[in-house]
Amino acid sequence: MNKTYVVLAVSLLSLSTSFAQERISGQLSGGSRVTGLISTTPVVENSEIEGSPYINDQFTPAKISASEGNIFYVRYNALKDEFEVKGENNISYALNKYRRDIVVQLIAFKKTYQVFGYVDKNETENFGYFVDLSNPNSDIKLLKKENVTFIKEKLAVTSYDSSQPARYKRSNDEYYIKINDNNAVELPTNKKDIAKLFPEHENEIIDFIKKERIKVKREDDAKTLINFINQLS
Repeated sequence: MNKTYVVLAVSLLSLSTSFAQERISGQLSGGSRVTGLISTTPVVENSEIEGSPYINDQFTPAKISASEGNIFYVRYNALKDEFEVKGENNISYALNKYRRDIVVQLIAFKKTYQVFGYVDKNETENFGYFVDLSNPNSDIKLLKKENVTFIKEKLAVTSYDSSQPARYKRSNDEYYIKINDNNAVELPTNKKDIAKLFPEHENEIIDFIKKERIKVKREDDAKTLINFINQLS
């Protein structure tokens, strides 16, 4: 047998074995919505709607901080803002997002999700999953909210109109900034509004944005800016 194939086979077996040890129907499921890790209620999909509520339809190997040493197969439902964990017989269950200690690391994508408190567009305090784009120990964090929108079915009003089926639509990502232990807020797009969040370094931040021609709507630029601000703090 080819050595490469042997290594791959062993790796896959290790993943499968580790995941099997973490039976979804076992001790990690159930409990209160604050303490349980995985819901005992199966996720029900609506296959009649066009598009997908998931960022990636396929379940992918992941590490979950609340259960170290085990591998789960997960996918992120951006519409519901919840992770689904694959169990036996291809039945999936929701990961408990009420637990703030949960960090989900997608191994193949090198992507980390975490639950954070935030203030939404309606100025209501909420919490949900964000992709953490910052260095792990940063005091100032740049977070990305991935979105999917549900668009209702549109029926034809006249014979000249055409009906539109209900569908899921991938929406634009939103960027948030989290300062120390405060709730995350949407990252302003105006350079002066960003600088006002840091009164002691307001002029330095404005000068940096101008010099580097930072466009906050561009993810790489937003990362560059937040890295700079962390150096000032």
